[in-house]
Amino acid sequence: MLKVMLVDDMEIVRIELKRIPVWGGKSGFIIVEEARNGEEALLKLQRNNIDLVITDIRMPKIDGMELLSKIVEKNLCPCVVLLSDFNEFSYARQGIILGAFDFLAKPANAEELTKLLSRASEHIISKKKESERVKKLEEIFEEKTEEYFEDQDIDKIIELIQSRDEKAVDSIRHIIERIGANLEYDVMKVEGALKKAVPLVIKGILSENSWLEKFMDMKDLNTITILQFKEFSEIVDFIIENIQYIIDAFNTYQLGCQEKGIVWITSNYVLQNIDSGLSLQTVADRLYMNRSYISEVFKQRTGISFIEYLTRIKLERAKQLIRTERLKSYEVAEQLGFKDVEYFGKIFKKHTGKTITEFRQQN
Repeated sequence: MLKVMLVDDMEIVRIELKRIPVWGGKSGFIIVEEARNGEEALLKLQRNNIDLVITDIRMPKIDGMELLSKIVEKNLCPCVVLLSDFNEFSYARQGIILGAFDFLAKPANAEELTKLLSRASEHIISKKKESERVKKLEEIFEEKTEEYFEDQDIDKIIELIQSRDEKAVDSIRHIIERIGANLEYDVMKVEGALKKAVPLVIKGILSENSWLEKFMDMKDLNTITILQFKEFSEIVDFIIENIQYIIDAFNTYQLGCQEKGIVWITSNYVLQNIDSGLSLQTVADRLYMNRSYISEVFKQRTGISFIEYLTRIKLERAKQLIRTERLKSYEVAEQLGFKDVEYFGKIFKKHTGKTITEFRQQN
């Protein structure tokens, strides 16, 4: 039986819920605990394993929303359902965003509660299976799976990614395939090995290209070993996709340039210092070069003008700032050296196809 806790400051509400003929063998749920407020509920949750919490939203001391946040934060229960009056539906919807499984309107009836418990049962069982898989995976991580990724493998992958060579992806795929063969294509063991290897690859790339974090969320790439794979081939495809993502970033932001000539020097300086409100003149001054020379060589080697490149990089940085920082449009424009906010808005829309407001809402 799955264990339920009812949380409501009104005893009559708890009594009515208990009287609904759905508990026991019919649903697979049994009520084992009750609490009058969130504070009492938290104390009981820390002492007992509860599978489902059904809680009122408005309560003294700690209300339902705060209780939900603490349950999610401390992983005290795999499933929380919010009880809500008609006037509290907006709060209930917010609760879904915060991690509640669903909400139940007061007064609850047998049909609605039965349907909810059926879905909740599937959710809880799925969460338990995932938890067991995580536990097993952690045991595998304790094995010396890292020995299958030798230092030279890590260094070789970093070198291949930074080379931007079109054959780099195939070479990396061969390395991953070899590791898989050594681990008998056991998905969990491969994930265990990758959990140790991927952060080292990301760290190695960032040590020489820290500017990437200004345009990409590199932390997300460290979750490349998330528990979502059933087949070894899925792992390979997922890794290759993310590696291609990084290689494409090098080609986009450094225009595929590998040799450390004037294009590499100027583009690298722009990428490292994009938040300094750069212009052609400031880049020329700081690199002790003639601005006309930079413009001429840049255009000749890349096919686009330096100003066009600089504007493109500023707008890519603007997209990342809007996605990750709580900055107003004029603050983003000012940081990137756009003195006219309206002009910044116009070229942003031209570059992305969306206004800044639309882009912010969608991201």
